[in-house]
Amino acid sequence: MHSEDMLKDEESLFTSPGILDIDYLPRLMPFREEQQKYLASIIERLPSLGTNILIHGPPGIGKTACIRWIFRELRESESSETVPILINCWKDTDLQKMVLSLCGQLGINTSYRNPDELFSLVIHMLKSFGSVVLAFDEIDRTSDQTFLYQFVEELPHKCLFLISTKRDWLARLDTRVRSRLIPEMIEFRPYDMEQTRRILEERKKHAFVQNVWERDAFEIVAAKCYGNGDIRTGLALLKASGLAAEHAASRKIKTEHVKEAIKKLDLKPSGQDIAPAGRKLTDFS
Repeated sequence: MHSEDMLKDEESLFTSPGILDIDYLPRLMPFREEQQKYLASIIERLPSLGTNILIHGPPGIGKTACIRWIFRELRESESSETVPILINCWKDTDLQKMVLSLCGQLGINTSYRNPDELFSLVIHMLKSFGSVVLAFDEIDRTSDQTFLYQFVEELPHKCLFLISTKRDWLARLDTRVRSRLIPEMIEFRPYDMEQTRRILEERKKHAFVQNVWERDAFEIVAAKCYGNGDIRTGLALLKASGLAAEHAASRKIKTEHVKEAIKKLDLKPSGQDIAPAGRKLTDFS
């Protein structure tokens, strides 16, 4: 490698590596505008009309990001009186953990109180709001979903957004809870190859120094991401490939660096789920 092609110790191929983080939320959500608009319209009907929604689809295709984007808009709005709350059910797998998370978001002091008292306080505070949207991400990961019954029964002005990769999750829900929820179903479908490429291209443009990616190298990332059906795969590959190039002191990110990143990440294809069950399927294809 010629000296002019070598990266100096103080140089980096990255300008804003945080843009490649899974939790980064862009100002625009390409190819999910219709879902965003529809879900926002559901929230706008509050407090007069609340609708429960089951949002389903494979991992890594923008379900949670779409909800987070809408919630950010709600928090930044000066006119909205609707309070958005997001619960990560992968982390908060039972009612006690979930109540503690809700208390943290609502500013409720948890000292010297048992879980039942805390849950009553949560319900009381949620009732005090003009309206509330509760989103339960990875709802199928909870050990017991009967708590949903209380939210449906006791909160007068609310929407529940239930996010799941399991298309048949609703059919396995307790009959009493399901009959109270009666959720509308919204399916998120995987991005096609061109959409995948454009999403990754936008992240690449803002995360890296201009023109450091060789075209063939980027196309391998886009193809691998599309094959996995998970945008997070592409983000991880972009980052790992850039780090591999930096480790080699290369000013360009080449196919060899992408192949090294693929091997290091040990990427494997994602599986698909089975048929849905619910009241209504809103199709955005």
